[in-house]
Amino acid sequence: MIQTAEQFIENLRALPKVEREKIYNLIKIEEKKSNGRKEDWREKERKFQLSLKWIDEHRKEFDGKFVVLEGDNLVACGDDSKTVYEEARTKGYKSPFLTRITAEDLPFGGW
Repeated sequence: MIQTAEQFIENLRALPKVEREKIYNLIKIEEKKSNGRKEDWREKERKFQLSLKWIDEHRKEFDGKFVVLEGDNLVACGDDSKTVYEEARTKGYKSPFLTRITAEDLPFGGW
């Protein structure tokens, strides 16, 4: 049976207080999950922007190296991407941001 919002609210109001509180608590939990995802996204975006800034500032110093960054913090660095990635994982980073630094941005070529 499909209900309108008004019908659902009417049925909700008819429930005993204990049952209404269960629904209220469920809504609060779902709201926290939703807000948490938004905050996670914003934090990831902030860290990514800090990483890009770090790369620009240290481009010549780390030319040709693989680096793992957490925001503007260098986590690991080296010549081999797998070794650098594993070092970051060993330090507790579950999904490290790994990139290879080049002295200058390479031009994009397409079809």
